[in-house]
Amino acid sequence: MRISLFLATALAALVTADETTRINYFGGGMEWVRQLNLHPWTSTAASVAGINAVATTYRIGCLSDAPKSDCEIATPWTMIQGPKTYSLTGVYTVSGSGSINAVTGTHNFDCTFAKVTESPSCSFSVKVTGTTAGVSYSTSTSTSIKNMPTQSYTSYGIDVTAGTALFTASQATKTPNGAAAMITAAPMGAAAVVAIAAML
Repeated sequence: MRISLFLATALAALVTADETTRINYFGGGMEWVRQLNLHPWTSTAASVAGINAVATTYRIGCLSDAPKSDCEIATPWTMIQGPKTYSLTGVYTVSGSGSINAVTGTHNFDCTFAKVTESPSCSFSVKVTGTTAGVSYSTSTSTSIKNMPTQSYTSYGIDVTAGTALFTASQATKTPNGAAAMITAAPMGAAAVVAIAAML
């Protein structure tokens, strides 16, 4: 599998201003998500917050009309993706699901690639606090792996509904100082942005 096929999708997209398009994102953390009894949100979309030749930055959250059972993100997450990097950070909430009264989780996933065709080295951490059946609950875990095997990940799709004009803007081909993803003030819109995980 060529990792670059889905890491570089956003940089190669040809779209007009704020036209909805679908991009792929790196799915390396999903195996850990499943092991921790987390699952992907539905009713989500993405917004481009910044772009350069190194990486694209997305803000992630729920569709404006999404029920809490599908998506419950109060503050947009940040996803940064490029040929040699991937990261996802954010806070999610689950309320009123079975015996869970209210749970808040902080998720951090970060990967680097020596080359776009090589397996990544990744780290993953999550901290969950709240109440379950009226009892205080707190747990955290972290892990890391070098040369993640290809069977541990796949690509996932996200609809990008705002900021798509940046895909073809001049800054998309510029290399920034320090090789960091450029952050710009992109509009969030009514259908703002994607979340990846929620506690069952």
